[in-house]
Amino acid sequence: MSEISGITKVPTFRYEDKDFNLVVTTANGLKSRFDSFLTEKWQVARENGIFWVDLNIPKERTLPGNYGFLAQLHPDKGKKRRKLQVITSMLQPFDSREFNFTNLPNEEILFDVGNGDGNDIVAVNVSPSGKYHSLLIVERFKCLPQRATRHSIEKAVDLMLLSNSPYFRIIFNSSCAHASVNHLHWHLYYLKRDMPLESIKLNHLRGPVFMLKEFPAKGFCLKLSSFSDPNAIGDLVSWTYFIIDRLHKSEIPYSVCLTRAKENIGDNVYEDVRVYIWGRKPGTRVTNRFDFAPSVCEFFGHLIITSRQLYDELTEESVDKILNDLTSDSFSAVRDDVLGMDLNGKELIMAP
Repeated sequence: MSEISGITKVPTFRYEDKDFNLVVTTANGLKSRFDSFLTEKWQVARENGIFWVDLNIPKERTLPGNYGFLAQLHPDKGKKRRKLQVITSMLQPFDSREFNFTNLPNEEILFDVGNGDGNDIVAVNVSPSGKYHSLLIVERFKCLPQRATRHSIEKAVDLMLLSNSPYFRIIFNSSCAHASVNHLHWHLYYLKRDMPLESIKLNHLRGPVFMLKEFPAKGFCLKLSSFSDPNAIGDLVSWTYFIIDRLHKSEIPYSVCLTRAKENIGDNVYEDVRVYIWGRKPGTRVTNRFDFAPSVCEFFGHLIITSRQLYDELTEESVDKILNDLTSDSFSAVRDDVLGMDLNGKELIMAP
């Protein structure tokens, strides 16, 4: 069982591999110790007025069509938020003169998920996009730019497995992929909806790498079930980092989503974890008549809309076109790169 201890005003959540939930279900609705700790701390922060804007979703609808896009109206989302940083290059270094997470007030920090030194933390998102929306800030005192490191991926996978909820999602946008702060961080939130990418058909590329081709946002997928014990979790992390590193070195912006997965859309047992990776056009090049700037939530099928007019007018056809345009070229380029990889050097053990 996980141990929770406190230092000063910031508690530490300690865990071991035995706390991981490899299979979850919608049947019992039981929270894990991690779920309870996160949601309780988040709710206290909300009640204490820490958020700049409260979570307000007056409308939501599933767009008619083949993909089940969930559109949610967030009219307050853009009203008050931290100033967006100008990020023009994938290689842009951390700038201490810009806003960063090294000086977060304690009331915004929910808890430590490392050794208690405040380096790996979970903090509130002061402009939340979903229930219990928080930030995973990893190695924050190293002042790393918004580039996913192996350690940050490992910590994200750990938190995914610590949750007992099939609706827990962990997401990441790189530099030039609409990340608002150039300081390494991931997003955590709960979206209590069945989403198509939990069970959508994937096409095998090679080794452990699958392709997401039957969806407008074209990308890659790694599945925990592709790797054999006892190295499965470490191998999932290594392969995720391997592909992300290729994208970053090619200066292709990218988004990442971790979600629970199941065999069929109607199942209530989630026996797998999927990691989706999308290469995309730089955010600065996005132009469409809807003034719609998708990032990782939209690639996953969760459309966060701030305009009432856009919410009313958006169709699956228009979203399909925009997501295809953003991801298809990068997908084709990286697919060829993955096909040319020397997989023998990875020395990973694959499940049969």
